[in-house]
Amino acid sequence: MVGIIKTGIPGLDTVFEKKGFISNSSVLVSGEPGAGKTILALEFIYYGAKEYKEPGIFVSSEQSVEKIRELAFVLNMPLEQYEKNGLITIKKVNIAKGGEMLPDQILNEIKSKKPKRVVLDSITPFELLAADQRDFRLKLLSMLEEINRQGVTLLATGEKKLTDFDRISFNAEDFLFDGLILMGRQRKTVNYQRVLSIIKMRGTKHSEELHPVEITENGLRVLTIK
Repeated sequence: MVGIIKTGIPGLDTVFEKKGFISNSSVLVSGEPGAGKTILALEFIYYGAKEYKEPGIFVSSEQSVEKIRELAFVLNMPLEQYEKNGLITIKKVNIAKGGEMLPDQILNEIKSKKPKRVVLDSITPFELLAADQRDFRLKLLSMLEEINRQGVTLLATGEKKLTDFDRISFNAEDFLFDGLILMGRQRKTVNYQRVLSIIKMRGTKHSEELHPVEITENGLRVLTIK
């Protein structure tokens, strides 16, 4: 029987027929700056600990551990209590040119703590420092294979320059993950609306709709149009 990882993110699980991600899968959340990718990734770890008592590791390649904690606090997601009891671990990975996406230090932590969820926010700096696209793709494949062997569900974020949902331009990495979620903004009369679309999710049927995304002082919520 296929296992299910409920994200716990308000409104997101309902867009999947099986009400969550397939366990031990890899999901890429890609989109433009300000779309809400990091918040969604943080909620994946936070609600995993809060609602389902599932340990998670949040790995940041750009922001410091303190910045991640500050973001969570502002969005009413206090992490400290879950860090103290070992359900949440936050790590900053130092990016080196030609380096692996999850260096041995992080991999060893995953092996020892045996989390159910891992976040990598984001993969874009590794692409920028890779020798070429082939090098980046090989390192990404290596990371996905290693994560799969550890039996964890991975959510990674990445940047996408063009988020025109009528003319999506796919990157090489979009094809390597089991799931692809695209986040961006669409013009709505005189302003913009954050939106989210499930492009693919292996193992479960999903909504084909474009879902509005709301970000408030209580975090991110995916809305369903009725």
